[in-house]
Amino acid sequence: MDQADEGFVTTLFRPLSCEKNTMLEKEGKVPEFLYFINSGFVRVFYWEDGKQITTHINCPPGFITSFNSFISAKPAPDNVECVTDCELLKITKEDLEWLYQRSTQWALFGKIIYEKSLAYNETRTKEMIGLSAEQRYLKLLENQPEIIRQVPLQYISSYLGIEPQSLSRIRKKISS
Repeated sequence: MDQADEGFVTTLFRPLSCEKNTMLEKEGKVPEFLYFINSGFVRVFYWEDGKQITTHINCPPGFITSFNSFISAKPAPDNVECVTDCELLKITKEDLEWLYQRSTQWALFGKIIYEKSLAYNETRTKEMIGLSAEQRYLKLLENQPEIIRQVPLQYISSYLGIEPQSLSRIRKKISS
């Protein structure tokens, strides 16, 4: 990126420090921001039958929000919450659109991020259907061990689509 593109970052992306358990976006409201994670862990979750269902956990460097609702400007069915203390950058949809119109580099970058997000969601869906709970855990352990070390097990088990007791049994079996 050239100096002008870098300047857009300092102008349009605003720094935000958040404590653990800070709710960044709430269900039922149109998400205000897209967040870039510099440090910490953020999750997306929704409520079902009184239980929190974690659909996404992200760590640096990565973008996170309730993406479909952010893009469509419709109320979100889910929540975005800091799992740990976090250092973030945030940008509004309007500023992001302005950035895409002014910078071909940022427009290309946004396209790449969108494509990676679609590919991630497709892969995740296939894995949730096709892999056993143990295979999903082992894949997470191999690809994102920092999540295993930093994120509470109740969120990990929800993210993997298994009960906390089952995750404990899987972890015990693997460690033996």
